[in-house]
Amino acid sequence: MMNAIETTDIYRGAYLLCCGGRVTEAHAARGQVRFVIEGESCIEHDTRYRLGHALVNPVQLRETLNLLRDLVFKKLRPEMEKPHGQNPHRRDRAAQNFG
Repeated sequence: MMNAIETTDIYRGAYLLCCGGRVTEAHAARGQVRFVIEGESCIEHDTRYRLGHALVNPVQLRETLNLLRDLVFKKLRPEMEKPHGQNPHRRDRAAQNFG
């Protein structure tokens, strides 16, 4: 049975991926990335995680965390590059002459 979990918790997401889940969506909003993870028995694995009964290969967990971190930075980069009410004509501080 295919299940889906939506989370912003990178550790929870990494655990679910280690258990056979896959990221089907990732959305950036207000400085956070929300993952939708689908997979067989995803709900059961999520319950184990929340109850503290999760067991996983630590090397696989580290690799999966790195994969999700890369996805987070990829999704947040465009959001961080948006000018938030800044003056588009301002000069870089490093280019200013303080003399």
